[in-house]
Amino acid sequence: MRKYNNVVKNVVDNNLCVGCGICEPVCPTDSLKIKLNQDGTYEPYIENNECDETGNCLKVCPFNPFPDEEVRTEDEISDKINIQGDHYGHSKAFGKYHSLHVGYAKTYREEASSGGIATWLLKKMLREKIVDAVITTVEDTSLNNRLFRYKIIDNPEQLDLSSKTKYYPIELSEVLRLSQNKQRNYALIGLPCSIKAIRLAQINDPEKWNHIIFTISIFCGGLKSSFFTEYLASKIGVKPNEITKSQYRVKNIDSSAGDYSFSCTKKGEQNPRILPMKEVGDMWGTGYFKPNACDFCEDLSGELADISLGDAWIPPYNQDGRGNSLIITRTVLAKQLISDGIAEKQLICDVITKNQAFLSQEGNYNHRRKGLSYRLKWAEKDNKIVPPKRTKKVFLENPIKAKIFRLRQRIQNESTFFWKMERNKMESNFEKNISATKKKLMFYTKLDHLFRKKYWIRKLKGK
Repeated sequence: MRKYNNVVKNVVDNNLCVGCGICEPVCPTDSLKIKLNQDGTYEPYIENNECDETGNCLKVCPFNPFPDEEVRTEDEISDKINIQGDHYGHSKAFGKYHSLHVGYAKTYREEASSGGIATWLLKKMLREKIVDAVITTVEDTSLNNRLFRYKIIDNPEQLDLSSKTKYYPIELSEVLRLSQNKQRNYALIGLPCSIKAIRLAQINDPEKWNHIIFTISIFCGGLKSSFFTEYLASKIGVKPNEITKSQYRVKNIDSSAGDYSFSCTKKGEQNPRILPMKEVGDMWGTGYFKPNACDFCEDLSGELADISLGDAWIPPYNQDGRGNSLIITRTVLAKQLISDGIAEKQLICDVITKNQAFLSQEGNYNHRRKGLSYRLKWAEKDNKIVPPKRTKKVFLENPIKAKIFRLRQRIQNESTFFWKMERNKMESNFEKNISATKKKLMFYTKLDHLFRKKYWIRKLKGK
C-alpha cells in the first residue's frame, strides 16, 4: 500500500529509479532536483521541505509501483493514447505496429551505430518542417563531468553531432524545461522508459506536453551507469577523470555487425584509444553496471513511440559490419516517412516478418520477459515493491535458467559495488573481486547451451 505520494519515497527508495529526469519539470513546487548518485546513475532528490505530495512526479514515473488502472502497463497506455489508429499488427514481443523493415540510410550509415535511420529521419522532419526542433543527445563539452547531455537542435546539419548510440546515463529534466518556453513542435529520441514517461506526462497534462509530437525509441537491453564507461576506459589506460570523446560502437566494416569497439580520448591526447569489445566479453548478458529498475522493465523496443529502431541481429544483416537497423513503425506518419525514404531511394530496406523481427531480439526478449517472470516471483517472495507488469509471476521449471537469472542479478550488484571501491585505485582488484560470480555465470550459461536444441543444430551445421 502506498504511504507517500512522491517519487523519492515510492521509487528511489525502492531502488526502482531509472534516472529519466522527467519527474523534475512536473514538480509544482520545484522541490525535486536530479543528480548523478554514487552508483553512477541519475536520481531525483527533494532539495527542500516544500514537497506538497500532489503526486505529479509519481504520475509520470515509468516505474511507479502504484499507477492508476488506466495507465497500469504499456497496454493500457497504448490503448489510451491510440497513436496507431484502428488498423495495425501486434506482436507479444514489441507491441502494436504498422510496418517492419530492416535497412539503412545511404548517406548516414557510415557514421551511425547501426543503419543511420534515426539521423536520416530527424533531418527529414526538420527540413520538411514537420517539427521545428529535435530533442536529442550530444557530447557535453561543459566542465561538469558529464560526457553526454540532451540538447535542442533546430539546424539539420548539427544533427551529425548526435549520431551514434551512447551507453551512458543521460537525463531529460533541463532540456524539457527549455522546450516548454518556446512555441515550437518537437521530435524526441530516447529509450523506452523515457518515451513511456513522456506519454504519461502527455496523458496527465496534454496542454503542457503535447508540443512533443513525434518520438523515436531506441531498442534497449538495459541502461548502463557511468561506471560502464569508466570500466571500459580503464582497460585502455584512461582514468575516470581523463575520459573525453567516448564512442561505444566503432564499426569494423570488414567484419560482422557485432564486432565493434569502444573508443575514448585521454585528456591531453589527440588520438582515440581503441578497445575491441570482444576482448572484454559479454557486457549485456551478464548485467554489468545495470540499474536494478531495468530488471523490472518488459518493454524492449519502445512500444509507445511513433517509431522504434534497433539492431538487426539476424542473418544476413548481422554479418554486415557496416550496420543495419531494425525499423518498427507504429503511427501512420512514421510509416509514411519510411515509405517515402524507400521510394526516394534514400533508404535501402527489406520488408521482414514478425517472426524475423522477434528473432533479431530473441535474447533480449528472453531476459526481459522469461527472466522477468522469475524476478517478479522472487520479488514477491522477498516482499519487495515492484511496478505492475503484464508478465506473469512464476518460478522457472528449469533450475539452470533460474540460476543464470540469479547470477546475473548478483553480477549487476557486485559490479557496481566493487567498481565503486576500486575505480580510483592505481592497482584495481575489480576483476579479482567479481571473478567468482562471473565464472559461475559462465559455467551455467554454457550448461544451458548444451541443453538447447538450437545449439546442437548449429554444431551439426558447422556454425
